[in-house]
Amino acid sequence: MNRILLSVLLMCNLHYVFGANILRVAVSQNVGDMNPQGYNLNQLYAQNMIYEGLVKTDHKGNIIPSLAQSWEVKDSGKSYIFHLRKNVVFSNGEPFDAQAVVKNFHSILKNKVRHSWSALVMTIDNVVALDNYTIKLTLYHPYIATLNELALVRPFRFIAPSMIPSDLDLAKNNPKKPIGTGPYMLTDTKIGISDTFSKNPHYWDKDKYNGIYYDTIITKVIIDPNAKLVALKTKQVDMIYGSDSIPVDIFHNIAKTKEFQSFVSPPVFTTFLIINPSNKTLQNKNMREAIALGIDKAKIVESVYYGYQKEALFLFNQSIPYTKVANYIPLSYNRDKALKILEQMGYTRNSDGYFYKDNQRLQIQLHFIANNPTQKSIATIIQAQLKDIGIFLELIPNEVTIYRKKQTQGQFELCFSQTWGVPYEPFTFINSMRHHGHADYMAQKALPEKGVIDEAIENLIKSPYDIHADSAKTRQILSKRTQDFLDMLYNTQIYIPLTYDTNKVVARFGIKGIAPDVRAFEIPFWEFYE
Repeated sequence: MNRILLSVLLMCNLHYVFGANILRVAVSQNVGDMNPQGYNLNQLYAQNMIYEGLVKTDHKGNIIPSLAQSWEVKDSGKSYIFHLRKNVVFSNGEPFDAQAVVKNFHSILKNKVRHSWSALVMTIDNVVALDNYTIKLTLYHPYIATLNELALVRPFRFIAPSMIPSDLDLAKNNPKKPIGTGPYMLTDTKIGISDTFSKNPHYWDKDKYNGIYYDTIITKVIIDPNAKLVALKTKQVDMIYGSDSIPVDIFHNIAKTKEFQSFVSPPVFTTFLIINPSNKTLQNKNMREAIALGIDKAKIVESVYYGYQKEALFLFNQSIPYTKVANYIPLSYNRDKALKILEQMGYTRNSDGYFYKDNQRLQIQLHFIANNPTQKSIATIIQAQLKDIGIFLELIPNEVTIYRKKQTQGQFELCFSQTWGVPYEPFTFINSMRHHGHADYMAQKALPEKGVIDEAIENLIKSPYDIHADSAKTRQILSKRTQDFLDMLYNTQIYIPLTYDTNKVVARFGIKGIAPDVRAFEIPFWEFYE
């Protein structure tokens, strides 16, 4: 009798385990400490599963309510009043209210230097609670991208107040536990193996998704791309999400065979080359123009990306608000025009096919990340294309940390870079151009018009207008300001946009709701179902 009872109990337990809806996803590394203000090893997609902010972006990149259900902009853009949702609790049952928001902001502001890349952090004067569900955010001056930065996955997301150290310092100390208000909770971590997330039973917006289908998300650490594919084929995982996890050649083969579902997002950010005019050869704008004219982006898109991405004409994809230009005409591949420019600059083509001047071969360097196969492929193609117009391009592979250091110190002639996608684009990214430590700043500082560029950025980001306002007059004023700025920036010819990058997803058949969008760093697991 006892054996029969034991068997029944075991069967019930097994039914409970196997009855849960589990999604297994291949990733390249563990999610990290899940510090809401943490960078480096803290994975953005996972922080986004756990923590929420006042506002967020929708699938088109628009700013929409999150934990704040509404807001008003006052004092010519210097004050924001946020009305918080009621009846929201953290996953441990703590109430979410104005005091929780204020404590989180005080923690963020304790480490202003750590977050100084964010113009908003450096612009906040104070944050106070007006009542239990209303807060006031006061700025030193208007900042045009305030709502955009509040929508970022970090650092403006909220953790349960009891998890914040007594000294408020989440830079020095990780939280006691990663407790947020988001749809999932981190419940287990096995270093080098996996991370497990469980549904937040208190999630305030679960009814929107019919209760959220997947009870458990298991992210399995599989570093090698081919091993990820094997795991998918052998049903160890159900999905591979994101371009970083799926090399384009593997994705192309999957899309051709139709063995699994495959998805491509709209453009999420832009890959481009930066030309550093501090180099004597590259000081001349005509030289920079000749290089741009010598690069055939269409061949790069076809050879490297199999057509899954589009060639980029501008630094920002023009489907993003406030990115259009007025007068600038982008440069397209024109071999004859490039050759003519170089000849007019006094260069003579030698029998080896390269241009020379004063017995010196026309030679420049392109730095790239050594273990980045996409950068290496693009660099090799550009090397051949520039050879065709008489320029010797030396390829310099770098270990990734050395590469970043060279970028921040301006120790490059040409290098790869990427924009950051929404909601960073365009204003947060533009503002970063004024700050040391960014490759854009290091390249721009050699330009004679750098002072004018910085002044234009200052005037743009301190505009007392709400970029999300419905006023046609407001939109017109802001559009004119950004058009004038981008016309000036693009005319320096230090940027060569290459391709508008996309996110890619492969998954087993049966999983529904997969629709990768412009949010490059988010995986909306709560939208998936079977």
